[in-house]
Amino acid sequence: MGFLERRTDQTPRPDDRYGPKPGPRGGSNDPLHDAIPARRVPAGPVRRTDLTVLLGRTVLEARVQQVCREYGLIPRSGAAGSGLSRSYLARAAGVELAADAHGVITTVFLHFHGDDGFTSYSGEIPGGAGSVARRAHLWAMLGRPDEQGAPYRDRFLGDYGPWDRWVLAGFVMHAQFAVDAESLDRVTLTLPERLPRAA
Repeated sequence: MGFLERRTDQTPRPDDRYGPKPGPRGGSNDPLHDAIPARRVPAGPVRRTDLTVLLGRTVLEARVQQVCREYGLIPRSGAAGSGLSRSYLARAAGVELAADAHGVITTVFLHFHGDDGFTSYSGEIPGGAGSVARRAHLWAMLGRPDEQGAPYRDRFLGDYGPWDRWVLAGFVMHAQFAVDAESLDRVTLTLPERLPRAA
């Protein structure tokens, strides 16, 4: 007599010892509570902590770690040595951080183009620039940039559009645009003494 034959010969167990099972059908996989209705997420930019607060701070600070959790920033895998990571990534948020050997955050990158596996950043652009990733909008919100660069061609990486740089209160914002000179590709945020190199 095999397992299946023995199993079918048994009579069903009565619900006397543990009582009736929860749920309308009495199944053991039924939820014990009513389903919670899904919350509607409002459309538009995601409101999160301003990333410029991280510049010049160490990754070991509690506030920095809280912001890293908020954005889902994790140390880049494969970092050499056992020290602090030099790069923190949140590909789903379109954010990348660079730190020095002591763990002090030197640069924040906001990706808008979807390159390198990053989704497009969807939050507020720091410095009061709003949430529209267009050159005309940045100029309207921040005024004329302090520095500008013309489109250029990199021998290995191809064509790049123009760039604009604003020196704002407490940080510098470098905006790299696509070849169309209007679409924002990437924003680089640094402290004033650590300007991104010009093209």
